[in-house]
Amino acid sequence: MDPAVPTPVFVALAFAAAALVGFGIHHALRRGPVKRFRRRLRTARAAREWARPAVPAARPVPSRVIVSMTTSPARLADGLERSVRTLLNQTCPPDEIHLNVPHVFRRTGEPYVLPAWCATIDSRVRVFRVDDVGPATKTVPTIERIPAGEDVVVVVADDDVLYLQESIEHLLRAMAERPGTVVGFSGYDLGPGWESQLAKGTQPVQLIEGWACYAAHRSAFGTGFAEHVARANECRACFCHDDVVVSNWFELQGAPRLQLQTAAVNRRRMRRMGAQLDYGYLPGALHQESSGASRARDAARHLAAMGLWKLRSPPLDAEVRVG
Repeated sequence: MDPAVPTPVFVALAFAAAALVGFGIHHALRRGPVKRFRRRLRTARAAREWARPAVPAARPVPSRVIVSMTTSPARLADGLERSVRTLLNQTCPPDEIHLNVPHVFRRTGEPYVLPAWCATIDSRVRVFRVDDVGPATKTVPTIERIPAGEDVVVVVADDDVLYLQESIEHLLRAMAERPGTVVGFSGYDLGPGWESQLAKGTQPVQLIEGWACYAAHRSAFGTGFAEHVARANECRACFCHDDVVVSNWFELQGAPRLQLQTAAVNRRRMRRMGAQLDYGYLPGALHQESSGASRARDAARHLAAMGLWKLRSPPLDAEVRVG
């Protein structure tokens, strides 16, 4: 050791270097290339299960069922088709799948080019060219197309997830038992530091997450949903965190939210089968733009300023909990 460098300073520098290395390893395992590789490996290992044809089951409700999705230009070209195929290969398949595809990707200005599979995959898959309203594009245009009085269940799904064969069936069964409830496979409440407190088992939740898909009757969206989202999206946190905006809208409409976990469909099984595709964790994904706690608090503040915040939450001036 250089005698000119005092021992305490050397020790402090060594600890700082070790902390940086540790952070780098943690990032690689949790958000970086290592995590993406592990997700690809899980998906590949379960390839036979994903390819297995679903055994049809009786639909638990008489309603028409429409799956609603959107995507980015890159995922439309490579990836979305896999998600769509799993939504067609369901024990209770949907009547239609609506792909809300903007002409131009708002974040980058990149145009959307429709690949051939959109026209050939299945007659139930319908492409609608729409305006880009951010992540809520997967929901808003579909709700606008369906009259408020129609008996339709809307299943909202993400473009970077493969869906287990029993997903729609189990959502519909839960809705038949609990009319008027919004049902999804992942939800959470807001902790004292605005952190997400993930629910366990089947239980009511404040916020329902779109990634694992959720189902809501058209009546749960009421009227004015598009206007609510447009006003919310004036705030960047709302634009990025549509789960907060949509869940708050359901609360305003008096529609309770339920996380559903069954033996056939649950987060653990989805994780084991590699349901979350690796490209959902590439740099540029909106959920990586800032901490979820910060986005939730900032979104709540914006909605509260308009007199629209209704979810149970910490005080709007509460400190955000990091980590």
